Amino acid sequence: MERRFQIMAGTAAALVWLSAAGATHAQQSAPVTPTPFTVQDQIVRKLSDHVWEIPDLSKPGNPNVVIVVGTRATLIVDCGMGPRSGAVVARKAQALSGNTQFYLVTSDFRPEHITGAMSLPPQTVWIVPAGQKEDIHNITPVYISTFSARSADLADTLKGVKVLEPDITFDRDATIDLGGGVIVKLYWFGPALTNGDVAVFIEPDQVLYSGNFLNSKTYPSGPRQVANFDAWLEDIDKLEPLHPKIVIPNHGDVRDGSLITDERLVLRELQSRARELRAQGVSAEDAGSMLVAEFDPKHPDWKGPSGILSLVRRFYEEPQ
Repeated sequence: MERRFQIMAGTAAALVWLSAAGATHAQQSAPVTPTPFTVQDQIVRKLSDHVWEIPDLSKPGNPNVVIVVGTRATLIVDCGMGPRSGAVVARKAQALSGNTQFYLVTSDFRPEHITGAMSLPPQTVWIVPAGQKEDIHNITPVYISTFSARSADLADTLKGVKVLEPDITFDRDATIDLGGGVIVKLYWFGPALTNGDVAVFIEPDQVLYSGNFLNSKTYPSGPRQVANFDAWLEDIDKLEPLHPKIVIPNHGDVRDGSLITDERLVLRELQSRARELRAQGVSAEDAGSMLVAEFDPKHPDWKGPSGILSLVRRFYEEPQ
């Protein structure tokens, strides 16, 4: 069932159909010291009338952060890793609007998408689908521990992280009214690359934040304990009727709406070839090597050909 949220003039967080009172985000005021895994705001791009992007600049551990400004409220999509990233995003979102009410939507459970939330303004209302809330409870702590053990920079970035409790959960669809005709639609189709992948569509601007669903022509991988690759490919089909003019993945380059068709064609072709080789009795490892050799030169504009190996293994695990 679709849920609709709307800030009403003169209230801190009055919503149609549901109150979000009780949001408890701590304002981060300490100076920001850049690290390799902290969101950097040297480049902030205005993509459309109401949408700005802090790009990931191809830096690992950084997402594409999006800020959507209406007349009554501001939406942040993904908030970076750790409190310093969150402080950067908060400062930029406040600078781009005169609003005091903020919403946060996160594209999935991983630390680079959600752990900056602790530094957003205290009026921020964090909205997630039920599946993502489950992932945040069950998997995010494991990722934080694993990331922190990888390097001193990651440990420093995640130092003092507190994973907040989302304020609102929704099922399938939700609508956020930011005021001034800036309507934002949230879509959750069920488990895909994660249990809680979210797509965000800013209606008046025809901008789609595709999260994990589209990967800017990069062969993706997914958490082993979560990913449902067949459902994910079906979900890509559900994005096409939105007819976006601009598509922003949670990592990688901003593209136009043709990205939906391009990625669906290549990934479905890869799935089909994997199924053919499986039917011929070729092992998953051999099929992966064969398809890297086939797809890398055939689609030279695609990145991360090593991802083909994990994709093929997952396609081999699908029911016959």
